[in-house]
Amino acid sequence: MAHSGLIVRRSVRHEIVLPVKVRVAPEHAEDIRFAKGVTDHDGWIDCDLVDFAAGGAGFVATVFFPRGCVIEIQIPTTGDERQEPFACRARVMRIQMTDRRPAYLVGTAFVDMTEDQVAAVSALLDCLDGTHS
Repeated sequence: MAHSGLIVRRSVRHEIVLPVKVRVAPEHAEDIRFAKGVTDHDGWIDCDLVDFAAGGAGFVATVFFPRGCVIEIQIPTTGDERQEPFACRARVMRIQMTDRRPAYLVGTAFVDMTEDQVAAVSALLDCLDGTHS
């Protein structure tokens, strides 16, 4: 039986709207450069997180991230401002232009997750499911 090429999600996706910061990971920073003024001094770009799952996240960006590149994502924590934002690495799996701004819907898969990051993703998903107290 031939493979259909259909991409199947392996985890439930939660729609969400949350400001995040995204930047190209160091190993791709030489290959992917943005115009001056697009990023802050540390290479971060403000984006909007639009979906979140155990295996990855989706966000809307006003810049193009090539498929296959590795990025870093920072998701702010709610509540205690002294707490560090959740940070992880992800690979761009798909990208689609959404409108004429231009804006792009970027779908990612988490990579190189530590046990602490997996636990943080699980806790966030519990909150999104309404099962966390």
